[in-house]
Amino acid sequence: SRYDRVKSYLNLFWLLTKTDFIMLRQVIIGQFINVIFWSSSIVIVSAFIYPKLGMTDKFAEFIVISAIVTHSFWGIWDSAYKILEDIETKKVIDYKLTLPVPSWLIIFQHGIRHAINKAFPCLIVLPFFKLLLGNRIDLSHFSVVKFTFIFFTISLFMGFLFLFISSFVKNSNSVDTVGIRLLFPMWFFGATQYSWSVKHSVNSKVGYLILANPLVYVMEALHASVSGSKGFIPFWICVLVLWACIIV
Repeated sequence: SRYDRVKSYLNLFWLLTKTDFIMLRQVIIGQFINVIFWSSSIVIVSAFIYPKLGMTDKFAEFIVISAIVTHSFWGIWDSAYKILEDIETKKVIDYKLTLPVPSWLIIFQHGIRHAINKAFPCLIVLPFFKLLLGNRIDLSHFSVVKFTFIFFTISLFMGFLFLFISSFVKNSNSVDTVGIRLLFPMWFFGATQYSWSVKHSVNSKVGYLILANPLVYVMEALHASVSGSKGFIPFWICVLVLWACIIV
């Protein structure tokens, strides 16, 4: 019956996802260390060097919040290489496609796999740098509900963004091309180092143009959940845009 088929599909999907969690547990300490090293390279400079050059002390807090998604975003590059390597050599995905589930569900599960492996370790960023920087990180406006919801949303979004980008990957050269032509512009015009309102105040036309970049909504919602909504695009508007991107 249809019910039995759906139940079977969900069971296999859960088993594949559970396997990803088990594999992550084996390397989670190393992943945490990687995230800390990666984020520290940016945050320490922002907290201790840039203020000497006239940058506001709040800049370090802004960069810390942006760093929460650094690993999951730039990890798209790594995940794209790995899926290409698998297709060309190990062909594990070919085996998965022989399982008694629709092929789209296997592809969907690869997006969830990216979210688990790349986004989950990023949860260490905020508590680690709060301990390191103390009062430089103001959590007086932190919302547990909003942060939890937007982190889950962002994780799914990054998983589907990985699938979208991987659809353009044909060989190792195309991975680099996609990364340089898509990921770099998305990041540097994605409100990762300044809020959208700042860009809009500098040049309103460019401000409206970069609203086409979904990473803007990732960053605006994330910052709003930690630092409060003042100065950012309304939280729930960002959420709606991101879920529209996920569904599409």
